[in-house]
Amino acid sequence: MNSIMHASEPLTTKEFFDLDVDEKLKVELIGGALAVSPPSKVWHGVVSLKLHGALEAALGPDYLVYLDLDVIVDEENVPRPDVFVVRSEPYDPDRVTEAADVLLAVEIMSPGSKTNDRRVKPALYRDAGIPSWRIERSGRRLALFEIPLRGEEVTHLGQVTLKVADIDVPIDLDAIARYALRE
Repeated sequence: MNSIMHASEPLTTKEFFDLDVDEKLKVELIGGALAVSPPSKVWHGVVSLKLHGALEAALGPDYLVYLDLDVIVDEENVPRPDVFVVRSEPYDPDRVTEAADVLLAVEIMSPGSKTNDRRVKPALYRDAGIPSWRIERSGRRLALFEIPLRGEEVTHLGQVTLKVADIDVPIDLDAIARYALRE
């Protein structure tokens, strides 16, 4: 279950980064409150890695693909997309990524993060000008929901080619599911 700790005064990004939080925990700043997600299941991590590989192979060296790192959206929101893409230049390994740098954010929905992954984070990303995808598991299959900056989300199943920074990225959801959800 995703829990949000409400403070009498919303935390700012500066206060959030001043906290001494165990790096093993997935803690995000959402609306000025701390959101703590439970640990991911193995399939979630495998889907992240396979998607990372597909994006990296299609986009090439001009782009970097990150897993589960902070992105500063504004003064009260620092989500941690499961996967996200930025340009390789400029690159500063010590700087926290800002929303303006992100070309795509991806959330892989787990049972404990349904509300944030389906409603809260897509709205944050859209408001910040970040196209996003959400991947959901249904039994032994995966569905990818493409959430554009304008318009309705589009559901994709099986093999699909989507654009990231005007580059075609082939994604085989069935192959990822077979690998991640092995019996």
